[in-house]
Amino acid sequence: MTNISTNQEHPVLDVESVSKSFRGESALQEISFTVPEASLTVILGSAGAGKTTTLRMIAGLDQPDSGKVTLSGQDVAGWEPKDRNVAMIFDNLALYPNKTGYDNIASPLVIRGESREVIEERVAEMAKTLQIGHILQRLPKTMSGGERQRIALGRALIRTPNLFLLDEPLSSLDAKLRIELRAELRRMQRDHGYTFLMATPDFNEAMAIADTIVMLREGKVVQTDKPQKIYDEPVDREVASFVGAPQINLVEARFMSEGDDIHLLFAGTRLLIPEHFKEIAGSESRAFELGIRPENLRLVDSSDATIKAAIIDIESLGPKSVLTVQNDTAELRIMVESVDTVDLSPGQNVGIEAVNLNKLLVFDQTTGQRLCSLQETAF
Repeated sequence: MTNISTNQEHPVLDVESVSKSFRGESALQEISFTVPEASLTVILGSAGAGKTTTLRMIAGLDQPDSGKVTLSGQDVAGWEPKDRNVAMIFDNLALYPNKTGYDNIASPLVIRGESREVIEERVAEMAKTLQIGHILQRLPKTMSGGERQRIALGRALIRTPNLFLLDEPLSSLDAKLRIELRAELRRMQRDHGYTFLMATPDFNEAMAIADTIVMLREGKVVQTDKPQKIYDEPVDREVASFVGAPQINLVEARFMSEGDDIHLLFAGTRLLIPEHFKEIAGSESRAFELGIRPENLRLVDSSDATIKAAIIDIESLGPKSVLTVQNDTAELRIMVESVDTVDLSPGQNVGIEAVNLNKLLVFDQTTGQRLCSLQETAF
């Protein structure tokens, strides 16, 4: 089946200024975002950010205190969950323990009153898509976690609703199976033109499968963008730290004028400021933090290095390794090829330089907000 492009003009979901409180405690504060047809949107945030509450508002399990939820162009205020034509998949799965895989998947069609022939045909088609034909006659207690997850997905997908809500659906699975199933979810979404809204605290998961990420923090939407833009141009220091592993380096920095040149001082070195920093370089006394992704630092011969530091840790990640180094002014994480660490050990002095200067970020030291945009063209 050919891939189906997203329809930006006709969103399946529009959440507009929705707020919700529980027992006087604010859970959501005027959140707004849209989900285009045939897209995969991810709500990303830490525990307690409001992800599940958002999904429950959309599903109709809870009602917002203010704001509006629109599904396929219709304001659904007061609508029962059964009337909203959405399917919700939770991490706990909630399969019927006394029903086989077949009966679990078929249950929405049985409730709808479909004929036996239609049910058999649809279940067979779903089993083929999810590669679960061999477990249809088994009970959930005899299945692995991944098999139960596929049965739960099949039960939701067979309804063909307008919108699928997935609340951390892969969080209880082991790492290998999570990667496998998230790829399968993405493939099915693209092949069949499903519209998915998925909540997860895992930035790797969000980056891997999302068309758009809605970054949620303490009940507020702080950034909505494509995954790569969230990574490259985070709206503030907290988003920059949340997205990326190893975590971004945040170091104190300042500007210094020398004749007609303006230098950037950080980690015991100085360099001519990147072009995109010039818009904020007028105030030398302004306190700010420099953000440097670990992949934008590299090891060099210490005699030619702009930064000199001692290794305090080496973490192998297979083909790549993360070095943590420290000097008198900063601690830095560097992503390097593992083959380059063979002769290195903690305590050893190394040379470092910053590369891809067009990707350096600068944050206000007090508010944490990013202060300037990245350059459009690379050096």
